[in-house]
Amino acid sequence: MSMSDMGDVLSAVVIQNGAIIVQTPQTDTLYPQYSITKSLVSLAVGMLIAEGKISLDRTVGEVLHTPACDVSGLTLEKLLSMRSGLNTELLFSDRRTCPDYLSACLAQTVGESCFFYNNANYYLAGRMAEEAAGEYLHEYIVRRIFSPLGITEYRFESDPEGHFFGASGLYLKTQDLAKIGLSILDNKFYPEEWLSTMLHPYSKQYGLGFWLDGDSFYMSGKWGQRCMLYPKQRAVIAFNSKQKDSSIQSDIVRRLASCLN
Repeated sequence: MSMSDMGDVLSAVVIQNGAIIVQTPQTDTLYPQYSITKSLVSLAVGMLIAEGKISLDRTVGEVLHTPACDVSGLTLEKLLSMRSGLNTELLFSDRRTCPDYLSACLAQTVGESCFFYNNANYYLAGRMAEEAAGEYLHEYIVRRIFSPLGITEYRFESDPEGHFFGASGLYLKTQDLAKIGLSILDNKFYPEEWLSTMLHPYSKQYGLGFWLDGDSFYMSGKWGQRCMLYPKQRAVIAFNSKQKDSSIQSDIVRRLASCLN
């Protein structure tokens, strides 16, 4: 496949067996990763669990010392699996101006425990991880994941109080997104037990911060940001695009995957 066929892709990297087999010309552009950010929160939680600093059965109220309310009773597992019962769209479209994200999350109504994609889940999970880490979550991610991988250029968006948004707000180069994917595939430093836990199908196609697709799994952002991982083929496909249409995103994956042996 010629990369000239990928006019709908801003940047792409395909790695197999540890080597880059095809890529677009790479630049220093930091692309917004949107919900791929959630996958990084999940990885950080797994590390904190291995350090004995938190567990999946801890609740929002126990960790964040919030006032008694329905949301305070939600466990970290429920938040990460998107099965918390927070079933109202809360996308933080005003995330740069909202004065108190935590209060906005706590004010939500908890409904039936079924899969519902809600950014409040990962803001709360990120705040819990941050409290357990004893440092800002973005600092923990840089120290435990980015620095060991040699990732030195990135940007994080935080709420007005300095807490990393958790559900979105991460900017990375495409080549560095591929590095993160490869580090998961090669299991460089993540707890083995956590990799199994986060890829358990808590719902039909979702684990804990990762989407599941047969023998592969992936990190995904709303505007066509993807990092696909293929364990059997020892391959990673990372790309950034501006395609919100899921069928077009799937076609991009198909075209890039055609490069794999």
